[in-house]
Amino acid sequence: MKYLIVIIAFILTWIFIEITLFFSNKNYNEFDNEGKISYKKFVWYLRIISLVLIISTFIYMHYFGDISLAKVIQYCLGIINK
Repeated sequence: MKYLIVIIAFILTWIFIEITLFFSNKNYNEFDNEGKISYKKFVWYLRIISLVLIISTFIYMHYFGDISLAKVIQYCLGIINK
């Protein structure tokens, strides 16, 4: 069930990102494109990063699923209760 929630959240977020990138690219006209990456390359880099993030999330959930999120946040932020 937890994997399904993550997949649904990922898909909804990605749809929002794709729509935002589409409309921002549609309304943006620049004549000097020298030295800049193209829109298609940027979207593919973003997709690769998102796939790496979702795979790492699944790996974390599989191997460290028994650790509570509150403990992880306390460890990452250095808030350790003694």
